[in-house]
Order: sequence, then structure tokens, then C-alpha cells
Amino acid sequence: AIIKAYYLRKTTNEQFKEVLQMDINEESDYLPYVLGRMFSIYEQIQLAAIPGINTTIKDKYFTSASTTPARIFPILGDLAAKHMRKTWQSKGLKIKLDKTLGALTKKVGDRYPSRLSLEERGAFQLGYYFENQKRFEKTNKNTEDAEQGENND
Repeated sequence: AIIKAYYLRKTTNEQFKEVLQMDINEESDYLPYVLGRMFSIYEQIQLAAIPGINTTIKDKYFTSASTTPARIFPILGDLAAKHMRKTWQSKGLKIKLDKTLGALTKKVGDRYPSRLSLEERGAFQLGYYFENQKRFEKTNKNTEDAEQGENND
């Protein structure tokens, strides 16, 4: 909230303002925001392919990915491809993450930016955290729905 309030007052970048919402903006084509969302999907792919992993790509690549995406995202793409080839417990999750990654990759286009400014890094972080929050909200909603179903039986 503090990051969003600061940037709303300071920025004149209209694309950046469109991602300063209270929830994920899935329609946004603002590249740093899309890259943050992609990073979250890459992490989710890793977590699903290697349950119980201690060190995720966030621990190793988050700062570099938000600063120099052109150097890091090809590495992350290769890792994600390896993770997608593994056997997953949930085929549905694998398909969902693959589709989401495909849609986000389409928004990126044919090349990653070599560097992101401080303001763009803020958008990257927002994209990452909103995409993660979306995952947790759906998990909580599914748990609540299951509990309500049990109470109605």
C-alpha cells in the first residue's frame, strides 16, 4: 500500500498507474508488471514440480530478474521447461500454469528489456505479489467452499 501511494503521487506514467490497483490487473500490458507476474508463474511451476523445495527461484533470481530481465528470463524459461517435463501430481494445475505462462509470454513480445528503472522495478514487484496473492486467494476460496459443503451435508 505504501509503495502504491508513493508511486500514485510521484509518477506521470499512465501505464504504471494502471497497475496501482488493490488487486491484480490481468488486462495490463505494462511490461515490467507482466514480467513480475511471469516470475510468479515460473516460481509456481518450480514449486509444483519440486514439492518441499527449500530454495526457490525467488531466493536466487528475484533481484536480478527485476533489474536485468534480458539476462535472467531466458534462464528462468529454460528452468520452467525442465520443470514442466517432470511428473506432476495435478495435471490440471500444470495445464493452467502453462496457459497462463503462454498468455503472459505473448504480452512480452520478442525480447526482454535489458534494464528496468526503479519505478519499473516497483511495477515488477507489484505484478509478482499480485499474481502470488491470486494463487493464495483461490486456495483459500477452494478450502472455504469445501468446508461449507461439509457443513451442509
